[in-house]
Amino acid sequence: MTITDLRRGDSEGSKPRIPPHNVDAEASLLGAMMLSEEAISTVLELGLTDQDFYKPAHRHIFDAIRSLTIGGEPVDPVTVGEELRKAALLDGIGGLDALVRLQNATPAISSAERYAKIVRDAAKLRRVITAAAAIAEIAYSEPPDVDKALDEAESKIYDVSAGKLNEGAQQLSDLLSQSLETIEERWNNPDSMTGVPTGFTKLDELLLGLQPGALNVIGARPGMGKSALALNMAVNVARNTMRPVIFFSLEMSAYELSQRVLASEASVPSEVLRGAAPTERQWTEIGRAVGRLDIPLIIDDSPSTSVGSMRARARRVRLAQGDLALIVIDYLQLMGGDAKVENRQLEVSEISRNLKLMAREFNVPIVALSQLSRNLENRGDKRPNLSDLRESGAIEQDADVVMFIYRGEAAGDSTAARGTADLIVAKHRAGRTDTVKLAWIEPFTRFENFFEGTSPTTI
Repeated sequence: MTITDLRRGDSEGSKPRIPPHNVDAEASLLGAMMLSEEAISTVLELGLTDQDFYKPAHRHIFDAIRSLTIGGEPVDPVTVGEELRKAALLDGIGGLDALVRLQNATPAISSAERYAKIVRDAAKLRRVITAAAAIAEIAYSEPPDVDKALDEAESKIYDVSAGKLNEGAQQLSDLLSQSLETIEERWNNPDSMTGVPTGFTKLDELLLGLQPGALNVIGARPGMGKSALALNMAVNVARNTMRPVIFFSLEMSAYELSQRVLASEASVPSEVLRGAAPTERQWTEIGRAVGRLDIPLIIDDSPSTSVGSMRARARRVRLAQGDLALIVIDYLQLMGGDAKVENRQLEVSEISRNLKLMAREFNVPIVALSQLSRNLENRGDKRPNLSDLRESGAIEQDADVVMFIYRGEAAGDSTAARGTADLIVAKHRAGRTDTVKLAWIEPFTRFENFFEGTSPTTI
């Protein structure tokens, strides 16, 4: 008996058996991918490949969509059709009309993940059939070394289920081994960090950097410098790691933020970039700063404000540019939920919970900026604390680290030192809390390391 015999059945005259598949699910999935970036991200995150599709035309369409996505190109019937035309495959799949029909016939974009799982499961069953046929072929060949044949058979079954045993659950021994490696690294390199350095020395010593999978919240009243601190961190991380950093800005445009970054880096007043004529020295510094800012910092000011839309865009960046180093969100209260909820407090609770899940999914630190309650202004002591987080106690609960910016001079304290800021680490799930002093260079909208008795150093 051969593999072909198995596929046809044992008895003479039996009809060929058709392998498991669901062409409707394949078509609906491809249509959803041509309608939604989030659907594309969801499908690629599941690890689907062109070989998971049963119909050859669907394999080609999926491959074209994936190629466009990796290249950062838009995906729709026209662009997919052009990609297929260049590969001389468009006529074979039925032309552009076939792509339009796929898109128009999609029952529900929101069901893309379900369609993908149907396609994936059918593909797994086909692989089981192929593996079983190959195992039968091994047995019918009557191999001289039976133990070796069994090993080969087990290997084929394992290939089908590879990775399934490792989803979610992990052996304690493996986790302890990882912990020992981390401790040994710290022992051999006392100055090394387990997280991503922010560029602020005292803060990095306290937190050991921003930890992968951690949600970090920075809160402050307006005018304290939340966005400036987050931008400084984003630039430092992108420059030091040369890995993608995404800055989701829900308040300022990408252009405004780029002007802030340039002014800070060049050490020139921001009004110079807004229209005032620069001096020759300032012009020289601006040119040098542009060269230094050749870093993988992506500023996203898209109007979509839900965690789901941000997750989809982050997946696309990761697919095109590699693993992320940091995600920054400015700011939390401007975000919207992925689903309708009864009130804003519940919505913010959902947002903070989903941000924590997003940090774990990407294994990357997230820095989310947060407004503070106006009640803070009515207190004699205007230094913020955890109860001042606006709209929801869930932010405090979900965050691994909560920091507050306090500048006495901005709060109206006439006794406060000028040009300084306190970064109050009020919550640190993995360690101690403390207050880190930073220098504040207001003309350049920049925070720096603070050194007692000396001028601040340039970041």
